[in-house]
Amino acid sequence: MPGNNEYFQAVCNISRVLGTTLNQDEILALIIRSAQGLIKGKAVSILLFDEETNELVQIAQEGLSPEYLRQFSRPSRLVPILKKEGYLYARDATSDPRLDHHEMKKAEGIASLLVVPIMIEGRLIGGLSLYTDTPREFSEEEIGFLSAIAAQGGSAIEHARLVERLRENTRLFNDLSANINASLDLPKIFHILSADLAQTMKLKAASVLLVDEEQGSLERVASYGLSEKYLNKGPLSLEKSVAETMEGKPVVIKNAATDDRVQYLKQKREEGIVSILSVPIKTMEKVIGVLRLYSGAPRDFTEDEIMLVTALAYHGGLAIHNARLIEQVKENTRLFHDLSTNINSSLDLPKIFHILAADIAETLKVKASSVLLVKDAQGSLELVASYGLSERYLHRGPLSLEKSVTETLEGKPVVIKNVATDKRVQHRKEKQEEGIVSILSAPIKTKEKVIGVLRLYSGIPREFTKGEIMLVTALANQGGLAIQNASMYQLLQDDMKDLQEDIWSHRLWF
Repeated sequence: MPGNNEYFQAVCNISRVLGTTLNQDEILALIIRSAQGLIKGKAVSILLFDEETNELVQIAQEGLSPEYLRQFSRPSRLVPILKKEGYLYARDATSDPRLDHHEMKKAEGIASLLVVPIMIEGRLIGGLSLYTDTPREFSEEEIGFLSAIAAQGGSAIEHARLVERLRENTRLFNDLSANINASLDLPKIFHILSADLAQTMKLKAASVLLVDEEQGSLERVASYGLSEKYLNKGPLSLEKSVAETMEGKPVVIKNAATDDRVQYLKQKREEGIVSILSVPIKTMEKVIGVLRLYSGAPRDFTEDEIMLVTALAYHGGLAIHNARLIEQVKENTRLFHDLSTNINSSLDLPKIFHILAADIAETLKVKASSVLLVKDAQGSLELVASYGLSERYLHRGPLSLEKSVTETLEGKPVVIKNVATDKRVQHRKEKQEEGIVSILSAPIKTKEKVIGVLRLYSGIPREFTKGEIMLVTALANQGGLAIQNASMYQLLQDDMKDLQEDIWSHRLWF
């Protein structure tokens, strides 16, 4: 049996070599050679802890047959034993009740087994196993030597993992940035992000969900690792599912089966989802969605992991912001083009305004819209076009100039955030029954005179942005131009008719 000095020299040699490599395969091979060289066993294997399965998984070995390895199953019983007792020694591995697959071990010619833990800062990350073909007692020196090289290997493995994690994180950011710059296809970008994150962090699945404000729910735009059955389980409520995340904070759910914040408990249990990490996706500090990671085993997400996922979600929000800006420019251009085309090709004002009302409601994703023109000097408004409003609401009664849109008729856009409490709102009860919450009113002008109102109605509380208000105001001005053109055309028609009548009345002169 080797002496203490040989063990010491071996540990020193291992330390020296480990300081020159960050390759995990090289580290594992060095540990195996060192164990085999001084403690002459039948075989040596290294198992590393898989957080997703909560088990030890064999990743390197020497001396075990292909037949044994093909039948090898994950030794889930080892984890609590190593944590509690510090190591596992079985003089007869073919009958020890703490071990599984006795017949397999007997057929392989395994007699005794010694497993020492690979630890990092008190955390179990793996195990070093030594097999013998004859029954054997292990000395304290042998156990100490194996424990020492396991500890050295653990430090080297952890260091290599940290470096690899930095590389993977850099790659994730680089890939996401490249995809954002190369494409405006958001589903494609988020599908790649979901797959990359799940694979890099060794998770069961990932998904990206964006807020549908009108419906008050989350819409899935990308997923990885989730079954069709789970994906079709039903809509996710903003209130129940991710309320805390929607406040802008990352949320860790350690046990989806018992946490009352979780929706669809049964479906998650059937899907094999145990722990969840949810981080907000933001644009301009507004939470617009959620990036969710799912683990198939109980998992404590580290601060570094949460920071990584949060940063990637931020980049995802940037991609959405950029894509939406470009899409908004395209939509605004289309709106102006369509309206200008309709104005030039038709003098049918109701038709023009019906197209405008539908286009702007769909583009800005609001519940409804309407166009109202000043009817007479008595102070009332006449509805000339609408989109998304029920017949019952449209026939609720006349609108007074004084009460309903006084500020708008003074030439200023007006936002009403809550129709239920704003005193400027007429027919409050009817609006609430219609499901109207917020309103944007923009003046329609001809030659600086306000002749009507373009109104947008939202079914949820909505802060209309400066850009949206400017767009609606500009389109309302275009509508005023259409009215002006139609009026001028009608005036010319009337003048032509008067001229023809005048000429006809003087026909006897000729």
